[in-house]
Amino acid sequence: MSINVYWACLEDAWLLAEQPESVSSKFYNTYTFTRDEPQSNINYCPAFNDNLKNLYSLKSIYDFNFIVDGDNVSTDKYDQKFFDDHVVIRSLRKKFFSFQHKYIFFTDSPSLKTTFYEYPFLEDNNITSRCIIPAGTFDIGRWFRNTEFAFFLKNGFNEFKITKGEVYSYVRFHTEESITFKQFRYTEKLDSYKRDCFQLTINPMKRLTNYYNNFKHKKLILREIQENLL
Repeated sequence: MSINVYWACLEDAWLLAEQPESVSSKFYNTYTFTRDEPQSNINYCPAFNDNLKNLYSLKSIYDFNFIVDGDNVSTDKYDQKFFDDHVVIRSLRKKFFSFQHKYIFFTDSPSLKTTFYEYPFLEDNNITSRCIIPAGTFDIGRWFRNTEFAFFLKNGFNEFKITKGEVYSYVRFHTEESITFKQFRYTEKLDSYKRDCFQLTINPMKRLTNYYNNFKHKKLILREIQENLL
């Protein structure tokens, strides 16, 4: 059995986006374990392997950076519109930002809890060295919203930096079933459904189940996704 997970990149340059990559496959393609080093054979560890089950990585489609200098945040990449569209300054004092590198995931399964923005603990890159990432979990079978990459800059760092193709977060699907990814093109109609969901957050309802109980768009969203599969 498998679960369909429909996904789309919401960026203007969405054609550059890659399907989420299995963390387990990448790890074992990077590291080779042999019998002559028995103490290193983590590949035989069921606890480690179970933690990698249905864990996938998201990669940046951009080269980007910005520098924090007192009350100023600046970059020499792209233009002001790109900065305004992609950088949210949540708190300069706390060095808390969002880089709005947007994806969206949905499923035709009745329910699929999914953790987004999980720290990419098997990577050694700009993100793992510079960023603290607050993760969050919601049900992509009962809610329709895009991801954004929220992070704190670590002590000693005043520059956010990411390179094209760099893994910036993991996505964990909480199921024992395998995942079948299906990419779709994001449309204005789908965007209107997402905005409807966002309107509910203006007056916070505290519990996620309250949002799920008011979600009435599933059939409409699936119909539009099916018509725009790639």
